[in-house]
Amino acid sequence: MVTTLLFSSSRGKRCVVLIPALLSLALLAACGGGAPAATTSKLKNRAFISNSYSGQLQIVDTQTDKTAYTAQTTNSAGQIIPGTPVTVVISQSSPITYEIESPDHTVTAVYDPSTFLMYFVTNSTETTAGDVALGADAPMAIFSPDSTTVYVAEPNLNTGGRPGGVQVITRSTASVTATYPVPSAKAVAVSPDGNSLLIFADNSDSVFFVDLTASSPTPVEIPGFARPVNAFFSSDSTTAYILNCGPECGSMNPASVAAFNVGSKTITATVAVGGASVGLLNGGTLYVAGSPVPPGTASTFDAINVSNMSRITASSVPIGDGFHTTMALATNNKLYIGATSCSNTTTGCLSVVDVSSYTPDAPLPPRGPITGLLAIGKRDVVYSIEGGYLHIYDTDNDQLQATQIVFTGSLYGIVQVD
Repeated sequence: MVTTLLFSSSRGKRCVVLIPALLSLALLAACGGGAPAATTSKLKNRAFISNSYSGQLQIVDTQTDKTAYTAQTTNSAGQIIPGTPVTVVISQSSPITYEIESPDHTVTAVYDPSTFLMYFVTNSTETTAGDVALGADAPMAIFSPDSTTVYVAEPNLNTGGRPGGVQVITRSTASVTATYPVPSAKAVAVSPDGNSLLIFADNSDSVFFVDLTASSPTPVEIPGFARPVNAFFSSDSTTAYILNCGPECGSMNPASVAAFNVGSKTITATVAVGGASVGLLNGGTLYVAGSPVPPGTASTFDAINVSNMSRITASSVPIGDGFHTTMALATNNKLYIGATSCSNTTTGCLSVVDVSSYTPDAPLPPRGPITGLLAIGKRDVVYSIEGGYLHIYDTDNDQLQATQIVFTGSLYGIVQVD
């Protein structure tokens, strides 16, 4: 087994050694300091991983499981100073959490929850390109399909009425150019044609629809749901498949997937599922996971054929407990499902379902909450941010592969930028 160890004695000072796993840790004492030179990683298959501790984006080549280093130098005493990891410095004084990449792959937005700042990183140069001050904490954000706009959900935004709303950031000017007031707004989804925005709010059985083509876009409340949390649009933007989280999110009505006709603003079909706090649309199949009742009890996975709104899984597939928030589909049809909270005792917050047979894989060990998952293209590999650490899984056997990368700090989000 080979492990890349990245460690530090203080923030901003790091040392890197590539060593066999059984080699004595005494070798680590030989590492010195030295600030990294301003340079790009020059990696070809980059993933950016947010490090909440250092305020930086770690850069990894996901085809080789390697990171890039600056050149080693020699100090005035003749000592060799090893190279340090090439990173994108966002903020060295406050944490960063989630990331979103623009559909055109040119920009990555990074969120700082301590200052309510949304930073923009130019992917090609691996440098920051401005930031935007938000009005309140923002649990999620999404780019418009044309990459020109970012929609940011802020449950406690001051809009002059009940707190909550969506702020609209225009990327070219890095400024907030509109606000859509929705009490306790927590999540958003935008149609592929960029014309329709759906807003989801805490403790609400309604969806709020915004016609982005209107001269004065205004949220319109549409009731009849069961704590909706997210939506996935058809490729022609005419239908939204909305996840009704149900009892897990406090509704009296069961969890389900609802087909919502964008033109008529009506629900045209509903399919019951075991739980629906997270989903992933794969062609004509919508994968859904969640818990029938609050976290700590049995959780489930279901598959829906959205073309005729029917269940593919006759019975819900049991998975690990917790509140599930992320999914990643590996190249070999293994679906990894992550929860941000779970019992994390005998089994962990990561579950795996083989979607070629809709059967669950054996439970995985407890390694902490999942804040990021990334399926690696052209490889049977998934990167998982688990308990603040990066774990690289071989999806053929759901085991950690031989090569792992250990970064000092607390990792949170991950995106593939090229």
